[in-house]
Amino acid sequence: MQSLIKKNRGFSLIELLIVIIVIGISIAVGMQWMTASIDDFRRMKTEREMVMLASAIVGNSDLHSNGKRSDFGYVGDIGAFPTNLDALYQNPGYSTWDGPYILTGFAQDSLGYKTDEWSQVYAYTGNITISSNGSGATITKKIADASSDYLLNRLDGLITDANDSLPDAIYRDSIDIKVTIPNGFGGTLSKTYNPDSIGVFILDSLPVGTHQLDIIYIPNNDTLSRFVTILPRHKSSVSYKFADISFPLGGGGGTIPGITKVANSDSLYTDCQGFYFWIENNSGSAIIVNTVTLTWVSPTAYYRYFKWDGVTVFNRVNPKAGSGETITLTSPQTINDGASIRIDFDDFKNATNGGPNVDMNNTTFTVDFSDGSSVTVTTGACP
Repeated sequence: MQSLIKKNRGFSLIELLIVIIVIGISIAVGMQWMTASIDDFRRMKTEREMVMLASAIVGNSDLHSNGKRSDFGYVGDIGAFPTNLDALYQNPGYSTWDGPYILTGFAQDSLGYKTDEWSQVYAYTGNITISSNGSGATITKKIADASSDYLLNRLDGLITDANDSLPDAIYRDSIDIKVTIPNGFGGTLSKTYNPDSIGVFILDSLPVGTHQLDIIYIPNNDTLSRFVTILPRHKSSVSYKFADISFPLGGGGGTIPGITKVANSDSLYTDCQGFYFWIENNSGSAIIVNTVTLTWVSPTAYYRYFKWDGVTVFNRVNPKAGSGETITLTSPQTINDGASIRIDFDDFKNATNGGPNVDMNNTTFTVDFSDGSSVTVTTGACP
């Protein structure tokens, strides 16, 4: 009996202590694993919420209608980034606001969309990033490389009549090109442009979104109404044709008689503060030029020199000439039929009285000559 009792005496104190230690270690390891898993889940959910917030601000690029992107979020309706996340859920008093822009899961909680999974408020102050600091480390979602990607875009276009004729220098101001865009403050803004003599127009500083475009031939009050979709970092060309309008003779057949630009002859100076190109005359007779008008949209700059076939025929220190200003040459210049000469514009500064140099790279210019001819020149990147 005593032998039997000894065999069933149970665990010793040391054995119990060892068991307790092993259980404690297992629980600690399990808790650490659970904590790490919970943090990973919170991080994953926070990152997903930040993507949804970014889509609410600038739209979801995967949503399309009739083959075109249809969702541009808050920026597409307002024309500006929101100053805070509240504007994504509550209308700040803007007539063009078409929210809420938060998905249904967020909209069930009027405050939850502003906090991460650690209940910390997202950091956003109207810039191009959203940040979460609840995990102890910063999690950042970049909405765009630059705000200009969504606010300052460009559309180039060409206007012709039913016969593919161009408006010519005389009738270019008879065409108004009006685009209506959100103004950034809850309203709309209409910007009006005119094409150049060869029918080319440039719409600049456009926010992303779908905007109404009206092309009006003023003499007949005839209007082409279209909608244009502007994408981030947008720069493309479109063509429009009046169906029942014929421009007067002179721009017919898609060509302008008189001075034309020699193809691929335009080049930027190595210092990027001037450019040149070659023109030719195939009109059948000599052309005399008294004045020249150089027009461009951006950057803001003023030039000093205009050279005709290597001879400086305009040199004005103060004030320098600006975009759209008609300059008078020191003496009339002649380009004979069949001849080609070089044209230079140089010394672009940021003020009429001088100032720092301005790089004129990647700029589109329209050059109008006094005989009614017009050419377009686009500079490339700085060498």
